[in-house]
Amino acid sequence: MDPNEWGLTERGFRRPTYTELLNALEYKARELFGSNANLTVRSPLGIFLRIFAWMLNILFSTIEDVYNSRFIDTAIGTSLYNLGRAIGLQLLPQQKASGYLKITGTPGVIVPAGFLAGTVTGIHYAVVSQGVIGADGTALLPAQATVAGPDGNADAGTVTIIVNPGIPEGITAVTNPAAMTGGRERETDEQFRDRYYQSVDFAGGVNADAIAAEILQYVEGVYSAVCYENDTDETDSSGMPPHSVEAVVYGGLDSDVAQAIYRRKAAGIQTHGTSSVEVIGNSGQTYNISFSRPSLVPVWIKITDLVVDEDRFPSGGMAQIKAALSEYIGSDETGGLSIGETVYYVQLPQRINGVPGVVDYKLQTSANGTTYGDLNITIGARQKAYTDDDHISITEAAGS
Repeated sequence: MDPNEWGLTERGFRRPTYTELLNALEYKARELFGSNANLTVRSPLGIFLRIFAWMLNILFSTIEDVYNSRFIDTAIGTSLYNLGRAIGLQLLPQQKASGYLKITGTPGVIVPAGFLAGTVTGIHYAVVSQGVIGADGTALLPAQATVAGPDGNADAGTVTIIVNPGIPEGITAVTNPAAMTGGRERETDEQFRDRYYQSVDFAGGVNADAIAAEILQYVEGVYSAVCYENDTDETDSSGMPPHSVEAVVYGGLDSDVAQAIYRRKAAGIQTHGTSSVEVIGNSGQTYNISFSRPSLVPVWIKITDLVVDEDRFPSGGMAQIKAALSEYIGSDETGGLSIGETVYYVQLPQRINGVPGVVDYKLQTSANGTTYGDLNITIGARQKAYTDDDHISITEAAGS
């Protein structure tokens, strides 16, 4: 390659390889010292040129990294997060799972913030805000895992242990009517980049995109959010009333989601959805904020006749394949594909091939666990795809 084409060009930054650098240096050396100059590996000049080419290669690599740090698609680490700050986007740290606890006891008993309940596996959840057991003998209060990470995600009905019985007196039972969700590890660069693109309309005022961006930006534990708008004078085909918005949100506490919608929606525009939460405005007036949760669509994946290179395939390779597919599509521990995003069959092999040592396999997908094929799994506008270890099967080829 012509050295004049190195560096910043009209097609972007072009970094020469070590070989190209060495060839250019040797060409220049022969031009200066004659065609018979000794440039062999053991000659002093040859050694010098190779050291210099190596140093130039490092320099060009660093310059390329600096160039790439200007763009969302190629920036990594701190450079990527700095670009996000330009639109008010912050890296999501490790997050705690959250949900609601249904506490049973004597009517009138005050349940203090910090009241602890747990699972049989030893995961504890603390009530976020104080509440009072009502006349029906129950109170439904928001709660959060005491430790961050996906271990805090729990199925409905599994948080049943009162950690400190008798504190306070009058509480007899506890459970979680719905799953505790949103616990996750620190956001990866890829997840941050995806959220950046979903949030680019954050400064867009009070439109539907801005509402979704507000939720993604400020509500802890949200994996995905979209917002639909009906700006007509008629109820639309999905049942949305005239001049209304409907946010569909995966993850986060109901109260936090409602607050985010209230902050961003235009005055006089009604909200629509299957969930409803009361929000108190600065004036003291109460507003009823509605939104929806996506219905989860399971995706079954069958990998058969798997052939691997035993020297490269890791001991936990099967688990790594399942984890890669779950992370891409989404599970209880990862966001994966966005709400309404179809699972395309052609996108799955690259996740499997990313595990070292995978040589060959047969891949099939299913929307019902019965009928398998090379299928795309279509996801509706208010649906979210998910998969997990129970929906992924892997069998090795005979004789492997």
